[in-house]
Amino acid sequence: MSLESRSRMISFRLSADEYERFRELCFTHGIRSVSEMARAAIKLMLEQPARAPQEALESRVSELEGRLHMLSMELKRLHHNASESSAAKPALALAQSPAGP
Repeated sequence: MSLESRSRMISFRLSADEYERFRELCFTHGIRSVSEMARAAIKLMLEQPARAPQEALESRVSELEGRLHMLSMELKRLHHNASESSAAKPALALAQSPAGP
């Protein structure tokens, strides 16, 4: 990108901690300057539609709802099996007890 296309300037303030964290982020991602990182972040936000994060969230919630439904069905099945098993125990005990005199 040529310097001519970078003719506008944006200025904002960060706390000392925010600035240090931002510089560390630049270093970790191999970005040579804080300005370059700010440009990359803004470019990314401009390229992604505003709804993308919302759609991703809706998709995750929908997936979690499906999993919750499956867990609910599995719990009901286990509860039903446990109820049948406990009801069968007295009948089994009667069948296995020795015959009376």
